[in-house]
Amino acid sequence: MSGLYYIGWGLIVLLALRFGVTLVNFLSRPWLPAAVDDGRGWPLLSVLIPARNEEENLPQLLEDLKRCTYPHLEVWVCDDHSTDTTSQILESCKAEWSSLHWFKSAPLPSGWMGKNHACHQLAQRAGGDYLLFVDADVRLQPQSLQAAVGCAQNRRLLLLSIFPHQMLLSRGEKQVVPLMNWILLSLLPLVAVRLPWFTSLSAANGQFMLFAAEGYHQHQWHQKVRGQAVEDIAVARGMKQARLPIAVGLGQSDILCRMYRSAEEARAGFTRNTHQFFGGSRLWMLLFVALQWLRLPFLLLSGQYGAALLALFLESAILLMVAQLSSFSLLSSLLGHPVRLLNLSRIAWCNVRSGRQVLWKGRSYSV
Repeated sequence: MSGLYYIGWGLIVLLALRFGVTLVNFLSRPWLPAAVDDGRGWPLLSVLIPARNEEENLPQLLEDLKRCTYPHLEVWVCDDHSTDTTSQILESCKAEWSSLHWFKSAPLPSGWMGKNHACHQLAQRAGGDYLLFVDADVRLQPQSLQAAVGCAQNRRLLLLSIFPHQMLLSRGEKQVVPLMNWILLSLLPLVAVRLPWFTSLSAANGQFMLFAAEGYHQHQWHQKVRGQAVEDIAVARGMKQARLPIAVGLGQSDILCRMYRSAEEARAGFTRNTHQFFGGSRLWMLLFVALQWLRLPFLLLSGQYGAALLALFLESAILLMVAQLSSFSLLSSLLGHPVRLLNLSRIAWCNVRSGRQVLWKGRSYSV
């Protein structure tokens, strides 16, 4: 047998491993369980929102929080030097809602990322037993906070992070945003995040991070990762290194988010952090992208038609399972995949070209 034969089946084995990871995620059903009132009472929950130029998103999130049925709640917002009407919106809402508190961020110290500094300040003001850091573009259903706190309590977690269901309302979003879940759910078995070993099996999503307050204050997590552009994964790795119990899950109709409004905005956003899905290595990121393009042509050109059919089956199964887990259209997930691969290639190339500097919300960051 030729070397091409072994290379071809090596490619199939790698794809089969991704299929296995996706299958584990599919069978484990990593969604929040429904909220259950067991009579022990609900602890004070501090919802903490870093906000920089969020005049479009913030009013909707605040309305969601007003409708939430969680009985013991305070809301803090840090206006991180916004140049739009964020502060006026907050002042208007505060006059109508006593649970809302807000303040303007102190100047950004040297060596800090803006969001990390805002979150650190928010945590200093919060009085809750649990601290929920949530981005302004997240949407919440009335029972979602009870479900999250109940899950964290029952599993005795110091961190529960949720990847919200992504709302895809424009053609451009559909061409880019699903890449995040496709990469995540085919490379990382979410149940493994709970294991106290293997810091490489770490994940978290800064859009929704629920901490037990005592553990957070003891470690001051946002201060520890103050210079990290992708602070959520850095916190998760730090907590796993300290053998602290953490878990991640997926949102359905309970926790949602619309991250971007167009393909251009999505590509710019993912350019900042795509390499972090590959352990922070741009080399592994580029290798992953190359394999997606070269696998099928290599198998066909080397005459391994059975292996090529198997590769098509495995990749299609991965796409369908990820779509089902993410509540995406099954047909769109299959037919739109080549366009998404083109966008992933462009994102990876821009990530490499940008070097260590990216521009986001008017600030230049080192990644």
